Amino acid sequence: MELDSLKEIWKEAEGKNSSPAASEEIMAMLNKSSNSPIARMMRNVLIEMILVIVLFGFVTIYYFIAFNGKFSSIGWVYAILAALCTFYYYRKWKLLQSMQCIACQVKSNLARQVKTLEKYVRFYFLSGTAMIPLVFIFMGLLFYYEFPVGSLKPIFPPSGDINSTTWIGWVLSLILLTILAYWGNKWYVKRLYGQHIQQLKQLLAQMEE
Repeated sequence: MELDSLKEIWKEAEGKNSSPAASEEIMAMLNKSSNSPIARMMRNVLIEMILVIVLFGFVTIYYFIAFNGKFSSIGWVYAILAALCTFYYYRKWKLLQSMQCIACQVKSNLARQVKTLEKYVRFYFLSGTAMIPLVFIFMGLLFYYEFPVGSLKPIFPPSGDINSTTWIGWVLSLILLTILAYWGNKWYVKRLYGQHIQQLKQLLAQMEE
């Protein structure tokens, strides 16, 4: 089996003080065992980054042009989000790329990088979940103050006064949206990254045996 072969090569490398030939053999075997989940995560990162740039870029341009620029602030929000997401995706892609080029200390490097990757994914999950209700609140406040009173009936009352019924409706909507965002984002992140990280952790656990 590949894992058994990797263990034998690892033992031989330790006995040979990690010679270059042994290190190259370790890298080849490790990539053969773990390249598939890493490659899939790298592909997912690139796809997400391209989609964010295209979609957020389109929304940004739209709000800069539409409504005579009255809602350009929304465009700026999406532009900032696109820049932050792109920076995050780039950092995560570079980390995954480095995980494909393991030098002599295979286990220690890979274990440290997997932990870093888990932190990246955890931050991605939490920030992605929080972003949806925050954008919901921002859009609600913006539309309330920018549109004429009563023009968005029945979203806002014609009198312009937000009564207790309206508040309850908005709070319940926000809670429901947050719950849906949490579970949807949890499934999404696990699908794209979580299951592949578990494969890498299982490989590390087996290598320690």
